[in-house]
Amino acid sequence: MVVRRRRDSDDWRDDFYDMFDEFGFDFDRWNERIMKMWDRMLKDPEANTYGPYVYGFTYKMGPDGRPKFEEFGNVPHMGMPGLNQNVGKDVREPLTDINVDDKNVYVTYELPGISKDDIDLNVSENNITIRVERGPRKYFKSLDFDYSLKPGKAVAKFTNGILDVTVEKETRGNSGGTRVSIE
Repeated sequence: MVVRRRRDSDDWRDDFYDMFDEFGFDFDRWNERIMKMWDRMLKDPEANTYGPYVYGFTYKMGPDGRPKFEEFGNVPHMGMPGLNQNVGKDVREPLTDINVDDKNVYVTYELPGISKDDIDLNVSENNITIRVERGPRKYFKSLDFDYSLKPGKAVAKFTNGILDVTVEKETRGNSGGTRVSIE
């Protein structure tokens, strides 16, 4: 027979906080920063013209077997590590998934509401940058890598708001950047 203990209303929150502490995510500090941002917004109505607000985080297991949290969004003045401060007003940071194997880097961007002709994708030796400045939505994301890429071997495909980019890893030095055409 399995005995289940009755949970008080606060127990689930304790478990939630414990889980994030275990993964190295400081939920209390994150919540405090959000509350300070809203206080500033209420005190300064002009600041309320910024938007739309997009903030979130993804969680997946890293190659070392440890959980990895990645933040995305355009929430201003958060000062959070990993949050792209280059993202400006009315610009969204797309949800991005990165996978790596021995030979390639696979990057998937979620870009709903745009067409492939609006996407500017550039790949350099250590960076992939995506910029969408035309169309109903604007996006920006710049990814730096600790290893070299082969910009001339980049392939991109855009289907139903999903951009899949595959880039070969470089074993020796390379230079320059390449604008990648999207299929």
